[in-house]
Amino acid sequence: MSVSLILLPLAIALGTSAGTVAVSTAVGAAAVVGSKAVLAVAAETHLRHLKHLRELYEKSQNNTLPPIETIFNDAVLLEKTLKEHGLSVTVLSDSQLTCQIGDVRLDYSRQTMGESFNVTVSGLQDIDNFFNELECFEREYKQNVQSYTYNRFMEKLNESNMRVAEEILMEDNSILLTIDI
Repeated sequence: MSVSLILLPLAIALGTSAGTVAVSTAVGAAAVVGSKAVLAVAAETHLRHLKHLRELYEKSQNNTLPPIETIFNDAVLLEKTLKEHGLSVTVLSDSQLTCQIGDVRLDYSRQTMGESFNVTVSGLQDIDNFFNELECFEREYKQNVQSYTYNRFMEKLNESNMRVAEEILMEDNSILLTIDI
């Protein structure tokens, strides 16, 4: 018997932590991540939210922005993403880290584990450049989450003596896996 599932980068990044997806799917539980249409709506909503924030900040003359909700919910992958982007990151705890981009300081924090991080930005001079960087961080984070989830999933599959019958990389970077169970 074979079962097919799709690892969607957006679903993983928006829906749950990477470890939860990999472990629950690998042990045979049905991991429902939603349809691509629902996820496309979520992505569009997130982009509209960022556009709205950009407009609000352009009207403000303050170079310190109020906290911005992010899609980042895994501290290790957030740190990895920021470092891959060439930033020096200081980890203060599992719920708090900080980094500098020139004169701009980014303070990431969250109240509880598993919750998304908020970022507080100070020293901002170029709003367009900042929001472009934020979008780039999010794309890289989604790729890191998908890679981590894929690797953990394959480890769990090997441990449970299941095998991948077919693996297809889709145009939208989703991965379609057909698993023999």
